Amino acid sequence: MKPIKLDLKNCQNIGSEKAAMGAAMVHSLMGSCGMHDLNPYDYLTDIFRKLLNPELDDVGKRALLPDKWVPKC
Repeated sequence: MKPIKLDLKNCQNIGSEKAAMGAAMVHSLMGSCGMHDLNPYDYLTDIFRKLLNPELDDVGKRALLPDKWVPKC
């Protein structure tokens, strides 16, 4: 319960609605990583590298979601 309360206190001063939406997206990604037993650091570093590819289409972006992502060996 303490981490949740601490997170609520830290999010009080997010600044704007746009920043709050970004923070919610990151929290959602981290929660999905936890549900799928993924290492969040490995997941984020891999998808950020892949998102830099300008030829990535919508199907390719969907493959980067935590439930479809396959870690590198």
